[in-house]
Amino acid sequence: SASPIVPKKWGELNTVTISFGHGIAVAPLQAVMGIDALVNGGYLIPPTFLKRSEQEAMALARRVIKPETSDKMRYLMRLNAEIGTAKKADVKGYYIGGKTGTAEKVINGRYAKKRVLNAFTAILPADNPKYQLLIMLDEPQPLKETYGFITSGWNAVPTGGNVIARIAPLLGVEPRFDLPPSDRL
Repeated sequence: SASPIVPKKWGELNTVTISFGHGIAVAPLQAVMGIDALVNGGYLIPPTFLKRSEQEAMALARRVIKPETSDKMRYLMRLNAEIGTAKKADVKGYYIGGKTGTAEKVINGRYAKKRVLNAFTAILPADNPKYQLLIMLDEPQPLKETYGFITSGWNAVPTGGNVIARIAPLLGVEPRFDLPPSDRL
């Protein structure tokens, strides 16, 4: 697989700008793999399109964060779906968690404010993730329905919510209506 694009020299300023998405680029599958480790209890597991058992996957796994940190990440993703930028994807009964991202594209060596790449990743159910969904939109346009916004919360997130509403039943994910608030995750 391709390597992520990271700074040649990592300084304090890089740590700050990378925290909001500048100066680093990863392939979609790398993003999915990283987010999976954040929510699955802390294990980085090499992805495959082939079916394998949980035992086979865990034989390849490497712990990268503590289980308590993973619990907190699931909580934050659920909270984001309840009251944050991912709330437009909160499909009733499916207890999703989500993370949004809007990255300005680099054009001729400069960040272009009106040309963005949006991403939304959802996990479901947030209290015991079995599925992850990644939606990416390249250069979304401002629309009347989005009040002129081009950020992920206004376009990739609602798209993700629509996809979840359609595929969750096909995956056998039963809706639950006794869902705890995110602070009990």
